[in-house]
Amino acid sequence: MKLLTSELDADADKWEDPENDIVKRAKNMSSMAYSMYLFTRGEGPLKTTQDLFIQAEYFAEEGNKLYRTAKEFAARIPDGPHRGELLSFLEKIPTYCQQLQFTTKSPTTGKVATFTKVDSTINGTKDLLLAIARVVTVSHNMSTTYGLQVVNSPIRQWRSPPPPLMTFRMNNDDTESVKSHYSTQSDDGLLRMSTHKPMTSFSAMERI
Repeated sequence: MKLLTSELDADADKWEDPENDIVKRAKNMSSMAYSMYLFTRGEGPLKTTQDLFIQAEYFAEEGNKLYRTAKEFAARIPDGPHRGELLSFLEKIPTYCQQLQFTTKSPTTGKVATFTKVDSTINGTKDLLLAIARVVTVSHNMSTTYGLQVVNSPIRQWRSPPPPLMTFRMNNDDTESVKSHYSTQSDDGLLRMSTHKPMTSFSAMERI
């Protein structure tokens, strides 16, 4: 997750116009995803599992907005393999957003269910983040190749966790258990998963 956010930021910084909507929304999503990554380390502004789920909802909403902007941009690209490449990445985004929103709104009770929901949320975030990164890269290439500009509209920069949308809260013990589950780290600086439940998205050897 940390590597993906760094790559997305680097791709966004390549644009000549840093204020266009694709760049601004991509950077917002990178910031949100990084906060979620920090939560799995027991760090950062997200303090409870519910904070994580709310953040993921906002992340998915921002993904849908970026999708609409990029779809309008793609419509201006001449027909051909370049446009088809961008559309192939774009068509994945609504599905990933829908899946992530469904996951975050699914009720849970107990630690096992909480672990499962957090796993699914992190996996879904990572899938969507990867798709967004590819869209940003290809869109930049198309903008440079065809001299196309992206709309520039006022978008609030993401700086802090969103206000609560729902009243449902996890038990504090569940939250601390989840953080502990994800933040196990060896002395060599590699992320290690606890034996409670393996993650399906993070590799046990993924560098942080």
